[in-house]
Amino acid sequence: MNLSRLAAVVGKEFLEMRRNRLLLWTIGLPPLALTLLPPAILLAVRYLPAQEVSPEEISGFAKLVPQLTSFSTDELMELFLLRTFLTIFLLLPLVLPLTIAAHSIIGEKQLRTLEPLLSTPITTAELLLGKSLAAVAPAVVATWLAYAVFFSTMPWLVSTPQVYRALLEPTWLLAAVALSPLLSLLSVSCGVAISARVNDPRSTQSVSVLLILPVISVVAGQAVGWFLLDLRLLCVGSALVALVDAAILYAGVLLFDRETILTRWK
Repeated sequence: MNLSRLAAVVGKEFLEMRRNRLLLWTIGLPPLALTLLPPAILLAVRYLPAQEVSPEEISGFAKLVPQLTSFSTDELMELFLLRTFLTIFLLLPLVLPLTIAAHSIIGEKQLRTLEPLLSTPITTAELLLGKSLAAVAPAVVATWLAYAVFFSTMPWLVSTPQVYRALLEPTWLLAAVALSPLLSLLSVSCGVAISARVNDPRSTQSVSVLLILPVISVVAGQAVGWFLLDLRLLCVGSALVALVDAAILYAGVLLFDRETILTRWK
């Protein structure tokens, strides 16, 4: 693989993204909204009229984390809420890059700029990997910023230092540093592979519905007490996503028909 050709593809994609203000807003607004939502909900719940809440209402979460037996009911509820948002942050690397991926191939088909690119010595693997990396980078950076803002503001928002210390665990560091890029690459690889075979960006974007289902399932599973997203489960999940990423990238190279695009695509 030629790194200079790969870098040229990535640079070209970044330049096109900078020219598309709507695309930049699409990337920037969801992380901003998700970052502002936890503090807003936390403050709203805190200043609502006090209500009696029995520990059984969050028993599923409490049973999964035995070391939290010293926490009060209010602290458990607060920790449960914040951990849920940390899991929801995993939606960002899945959803954000899909718009870029949807137009990465189809947009160039429609603008007739893909054919000259395919006439160059660049390989299919270099082209698809370059487009994938260019879409992954903004999504991963936005996700990292969301996690950073979350953890830097929580010390002033949580009710007790004990709640904040419970949030500071290696699980979320691994989620941000390892799993987020892998999820983003999975999303983009699917989008690029599909966009290489279809002519409508909406067909590519529809894959987001399938990709976000596992994350929604994790949030729901934790809410009802089926399991807890801990370090062990996250390591297994990251390894599985990495294998799926490699398989989809390989399949995308096989599905990408250069001859059809060069000679018969209309």
